[in-house]
Amino acid sequence: MRSTNLFIVRGHVGADGKGFDGSKVAKFSVATNRVWVDRETRERKEAVDWVTLTVLNERIAKWALENIKKGDPVYAECRVTERSYQKDGQTVYTTDVIVGVIDRLTPSQHTDEE
Repeated sequence: MRSTNLFIVRGHVGADGKGFDGSKVAKFSVATNRVWVDRETRERKEAVDWVTLTVLNERIAKWALENIKKGDPVYAECRVTERSYQKDGQTVYTTDVIVGVIDRLTPSQHTDEE
């Protein structure tokens, strides 16, 4: 049986992406909205969840850093992975969202002058 690890994110970029390792790796924070109705009060509630996307593919990272800016709506297909490392003698566990595909959903309103 084939298995799938697919995490789809659609939201707005909260800040310009950051490049690492000579822009071979990029990170973006994306805001996603949740809406629900409170069962007791019947009030509509909203919350924002922030997802940090990591782009490990050098070609995609370069494109994303050049073309995706703060406020842009984006769509990303990702995989979720967990890892651990040692810091000050303690084991630190992280969950990473690794981008396979990312696209800006509308033409950017940004220019080189900004």
